[in-house]
Amino acid sequence: MPDHTVNPTRRSQAAFIAVLILAAAHLPFLYVQCKTLWSLEHYQFFPFAFAVFGWLFYTRRVQGVVFWDAFSSLLLVADVGLLVGGSVMNSPLAVYSGAVLLCFVISRASADAEYDRSLAYLGLLPLITVRPPLAMDTNIINWLQAVTTKVGSLLLNHFGYLHVREGNILEFPGKRFLVQEACSGVQSLFAVLFLASLIVCGYRRRFLHSVLVLFCGAGFAGLMNVLRICTISIAWDVYGMDLSTGWQHDMLGYIALMSAAFLVFSADAFLDLVFYPVPDTVGGGVSLLYRNPLIVFWNRVFGVRKRKSLPESGFSSPPKVWHTIAVVGAAVVFIGVMVFQIPNI
Repeated sequence: MPDHTVNPTRRSQAAFIAVLILAAAHLPFLYVQCKTLWSLEHYQFFPFAFAVFGWLFYTRRVQGVVFWDAFSSLLLVADVGLLVGGSVMNSPLAVYSGAVLLCFVISRASADAEYDRSLAYLGLLPLITVRPPLAMDTNIINWLQAVTTKVGSLLLNHFGYLHVREGNILEFPGKRFLVQEACSGVQSLFAVLFLASLIVCGYRRRFLHSVLVLFCGAGFAGLMNVLRICTISIAWDVYGMDLSTGWQHDMLGYIALMSAAFLVFSADAFLDLVFYPVPDTVGGGVSLLYRNPLIVFWNRVFGVRKRKSLPESGFSSPPKVWHTIAVVGAAVVFIGVMVFQIPNI
C-alpha cells in the first residue's frame, strides 16, 4: 500500500514557498506606492511601522505553529484579488493594500508565544500606513486646517485676544498667521496615531481598548495643535514674539507632539485600569458553582490570559497534491502580475 502520510516539514516548506512567491508578486507596485508615501510628509513613518511589525512578529511568534481556517483562506483569496486587480488596473494602492492584508493573514495564523491569542493585533501597524483611496487624506488635511483654525480663533476671542479670521488665516495688528498643514496637526496627528498603534501592539490591547486609544490619540493631537496656534498668536499679540517660523516653531511643534504622546500613554493606562480583568473568586479560590457569567464575559472581552503551554498547530495536513498546487498557483499569479506591473513602473 502506498504511504499517503504528509511530512509536516515538507508541508510547512511548501506553504512557506507559496507565501514567499505570493509576497514577492507585490514588490514592483509596492515599491511605487512606498515612493508615493515617502513623498507625503505625514506618511513618512511607514518604514518604522513595518520595521516594528517585523520585529514583534519575529520575537513573539511560536515557531512551527500555524492556525488556519476558512476565514484565513478567504482573506488570502481577497489578497490575490487585490493583487491581480491592482496589477491589471495599474493601481499600486490596491496592490499595497493586498500586501497589508497578507501581513494580517500571516499574523492571524501565528500564535503569540506569551499570551493565549494570535498575533492578529500586529496587523494594525501595516494598516495605518494605507493611504485612503481617491486622495481622501488631502480632504482630511483641508478639514483639519479649517477646524483647527476655527477652534483656535474661538478660544482667542473668548480670552480677549481680538483678531480677524479669514479662512485659514488669523490676522493680528502687524501680522498675519497662515494655519498651514504643519500647524493644523496633520503631521502630528499621524505621528500620534502611529505611537498609539505602538502602544496597542506593544501591550497586546483588545479591540475596544485599541479603538479608544486611537480615538484618544486623534483627539489629543488636535488639542495640542489648537494650543500651539493659540500660543503662537498670544506670543505675538502680547510680547511681539514671532514663533511661527524658524527653530522656535519647530521646538513648539515637538513640545506639542511630546505632550500629546504623554496624554496617549496616560489614556492607555487609564483604560487598562478600567478594563482590568475581574477575578471571579469565592473564599480565595475559583468556584465554578458561583461563577458569574458577566465576569466571564468581561474577562473574555477585555482580558488576555498568559499562555501556560505551547499550542498545537491548527493546520490540518492536506493531501500531498495540494502542496504542488499551492506553489504552482502562486508561481502563476507571480508571472501573471509581473506582466502588468514591470512595464508600468
